[in-house]
Amino acid sequence: MTAKKVLVIDDSIMIRKMVKSILSGKYDVLEASDGKSGLDAARRVFPDLILLDFVMPKYNGYQTLQAIRRVEGLQNVPVIMISGLKEQVTEHVPEPFTEFDFLEKPFEADVLVSRIQNFLPVEPVAVPASTAASRFAPAVREVQPIAAEPSLQMIVNKLTATETLLVQGIENLIQREVVARFNELNTRIDQQDNAIATLSQRMDKISEQIDHQNKGLMVILRELKSLQSK
Repeated sequence: MTAKKVLVIDDSIMIRKMVKSILSGKYDVLEASDGKSGLDAARRVFPDLILLDFVMPKYNGYQTLQAIRRVEGLQNVPVIMISGLKEQVTEHVPEPFTEFDFLEKPFEADVLVSRIQNFLPVEPVAVPASTAASRFAPAVREVQPIAAEPSLQMIVNKLTATETLLVQGIENLIQREVVARFNELNTRIDQQDNAIATLSQRMDKISEQIDHQNKGLMVILRELKSLQSK
């Protein structure tokens, strides 16, 4: 049976590779690095689910989602929006979210898989008839010793989960720092605009005063000329 297709649209190559590693063997994962290429990929492959980052250059996640919903055949594809800055999402779409599911970064691997399985359950592997028949045949079971230490797979899973959280945590910190710097820059620009507006008002007032004084001088000159002519 063909695996379900999951399209990951995220400008971070680390997040894309991490998600692909987590979903490996469960789904067919495709990647796109921004909203435009993600829209093109969605039109081309018609994925069964889209994992969509919100904070991206050019087109953010919500703009990309709106474009996807206008494509025939993609109106009902499940979308999971991911972001470490939930407040930026709620600025565009108030809670509760109805157009998409939301997953906040950083997220653990099992949480991501669980969310996706809510929409795309993993198909159970068919058991061959010979294997099924062998279940009813007598068999000698080998007694396995109780493991005193965690299995190698458990250790690998824990390391993968830790790496996942670390990568997302670093990305989240970078995003928050960038947003903070932009907000600081915007504040400075607003302050400069206010200062320029205040200066402009003072210049206008000075110009009015000079104009008023010029008119007064003209009146005085006319009076002087009138006296001289007499």
